[in-house]
Amino acid sequence: APTSSPPKPQPTPAAAPSAPSAPSGGVQQFKLADIGEGIAEVQLTEWFVKEGDMVKEMDNVCAVESDKASVELTSPYTGKVVKVHHKVQDTVKVGSVLIDVETGDSSAPTSSPPKPQPTPAAAPSAPSAPSGGVQQFKLADIGEGIAEVQLTEWFVKEGDMVKEMDNVCAVESDKASVELTSPYTGKVVKVHHKVQDTVKVGSVLIDVETGDSSAPTSSPP
Repeated sequence: APTSSPPKPQPTPAAAPSAPSAPSGGVQQFKLADIGEGIAEVQLTEWFVKEGDMVKEMDNVCAVESDKASVELTSPYTGKVVKVHHKVQDTVKVGSVLIDVETGDSSAPTSSPPKPQPTPAAAPSAPSAPSGGVQQFKLADIGEGIAEVQLTEWFVKEGDMVKEMDNVCAVESDKASVELTSPYTGKVVKVHHKVQDTVKVGSVLIDVETGDSSAPTSSPP
């Protein structure tokens, strides 16, 4: 007689496969950015934080030294240092994680399942622009049949605020040296080239987060 009910094997169907690399609670990884001049690795000379410390955005995190310069790196996040990945005197390669910072901002949708169809034509209208109104400043055609230039100087770095018409970088062709100005006002979130790089016309120089999402992401056309 069917007295006992069979077990139900599906109480928690798909738990948290949406964010495998980020621990719960919004942990951000602060990686060693490319500091230019063809430097692929640096030596870590000093820590200003330790595990368990609270850091604010723009707080000094550590000091690193290349064969050309010594640089103090600042945190892009506000939160609690939950892991320090290197020791003093370690050699750290560009792209390596320096610290994990628990920001408390869980941007990964771990708790609520994703809802795929509330906004039907959401973001295919602006595939190259990340969310939040990030604009890409590309090298324009500077005429005279010039197809590429050499980047000779940066006036901005990642994290800087720029205003429209601020100088961004200097480039040089075999005919002239030109200073390029920003067409946007906002925050530089990514620098795509290093000094002495050869940049082709149409290549992205910087990404600027304007906070003005001009792409029609929220309302369908």
